[in-house]
Amino acid sequence: MLSSNIVALLVCSLAPFVASQTPTIPSNLPEATGEININGSSLINAPKDAVWNAVLNFSSYPNWNPFVRSQIVADKLAIPLANQTAFVGAKLIITSQIPPLPQPVSVSTPPDLLTQHITIEEITVIDTENYRVAWVLLSPDWILNTIRWSAVSTVVDNDGVEKSLYESRETFSGPLASVVQDLLGDDIAESFQAQADALKVWMEA
Repeated sequence: MLSSNIVALLVCSLAPFVASQTPTIPSNLPEATGEININGSSLINAPKDAVWNAVLNFSSYPNWNPFVRSQIVADKLAIPLANQTAFVGAKLIITSQIPPLPQPVSVSTPPDLLTQHITIEEITVIDTENYRVAWVLLSPDWILNTIRWSAVSTVVDNDGVEKSLYESRETFSGPLASVVQDLLGDDIAESFQAQADALKVWMEA
């Protein structure tokens, strides 16, 4: 029988080899530039185009999203539009739950008014070639500057199966960035991951 010291030595010597054999999944998000970055992601067993369409189908969010309960496309005066197709320059009226509601959710799930947030944001990027979309919070940049990216890409998981990688990240800059991090950072991170997990369930159902 091998002694515990020999076993430990073998484990340590094999660790770099094992790590080198574990494939690293490349990110499809642009480089993070904010002072504070909060992320969420999930591997989804569904075609990339289907996941991308779900990300842009804001009208479906109440059916599955425990974080963003409503995301309404609006005009420059923040008046909701009849056509809810996303476009660059559109305003977004976003109703979110931070922390997220317990999963699963549906359109009839009641809100938690104590943790509900409503913001007005603007779509700045819809990159259909690279499957990326971004929107920014409409607030003075010298107080708080944020940008939220979502991206979808095709990857091969550790079992050699082709899947879609959904990623989302929000960056925060400005004097209030550290305040947001201190007060809501953990809850926002939980919310981002909850959306990623719920999207996976929604797409794989």
